[in-house]
Amino acid sequence: MSRRRALAAVAAVVALGGGLAAGLGVGVALAGRRVSTATATTATEPVVTLVTTPQAPGHPLPGTGKPVVRLADLASPEQFILGQLYQLALQHEGYRILLLRNVGAPAIGTAGLLHGTLDLYPEYLGEWNSAIAHLRRRFRTLHAAYTAGSAYARRHGFALLHPTPYSSTSCVAVLSQYAQANHIHSIPQLARSGGIIFGAPAEFQYLADGLPALRHAYHLHPGYVQSIGVGLQYWWLDTGNVQAAYCQTTDPQLAESRYVELSDPKDVFGHGNVVPVTTPRVLRLEGPAFARTINRVDALLTLRAMRGLVAEYSLANHGPTSIAYEFLEGNGILPPARWAPVPTTTTNSSSRG
Repeated sequence: MSRRRALAAVAAVVALGGGLAAGLGVGVALAGRRVSTATATTATEPVVTLVTTPQAPGHPLPGTGKPVVRLADLASPEQFILGQLYQLALQHEGYRILLLRNVGAPAIGTAGLLHGTLDLYPEYLGEWNSAIAHLRRRFRTLHAAYTAGSAYARRHGFALLHPTPYSSTSCVAVLSQYAQANHIHSIPQLARSGGIIFGAPAEFQYLADGLPALRHAYHLHPGYVQSIGVGLQYWWLDTGNVQAAYCQTTDPQLAESRYVELSDPKDVFGHGNVVPVTTPRVLRLEGPAFARTINRVDALLTLRAMRGLVAEYSLANHGPTSIAYEFLEGNGILPPARWAPVPTTTTNSSSRG
């Protein structure tokens, strides 16, 4: 796992422990009820039984009879949700899915694909290009980044599916009140504003795509850099102890009008769109419906949608199974379910569905 991804994962955990959901008001357009499979969940989320429509005789589903798909996700709330979205959508098409959670670093995923122990995992394009393809240059457009990453994938026996609309990267945020009062809506404008107090975890102060990159690209030289705990940046902004802070683009708090994510015109933070990684062999064995189903799910994942999904997990303490099912149902990929609550003895509120 990269240090950027580690920061994102820790931030979600800290936000959950701090109870930041109060008054957030962040959500996503989902169906009007919360459901889960029988393997769920939290103490506040009932286990339910889903009753699916039986397969019509003589009309097998696209995944019927295909090899089992070994799907992995990596170590963050975003990844847990992505893995569950893919699993449920593919199962609805008749595919048999074995979900392997939290497999670790990207290199483990690619090694699994090459050795045939994995078939699919969601990766971030920037991570793929830097950590796997070792492409050190900066790409000014998503198209250029995806073209370069796909070319490397083809040469080395991989295949990248379509990128998601949303991008998960580092970013810089300020209070909207501060932005309006000082006419600051971009990082270059922030750099020209003088000696600000900038809040960032210690790691971000030294990462190649952290403060050093901002200094090089925008000549951003804060008057003082305040070391802050990962996940506490919004508290520091709210109290006025820092004027700007390191954040993640998928942070649910950034959906609020209280904060402004500053634009990054030079794309210093790169392109963090999710690109599911698989192999040509898997695509051939699983048939065209396999990639088509995943691409259909990914097309729905706008930044607004992903912020809402992460809020459901990290702030509202709902499990990824129920979050994914409701999202897919609300967007017409899964049919409305007939369900009934099933008593559960689960008492650990930190468990996940």
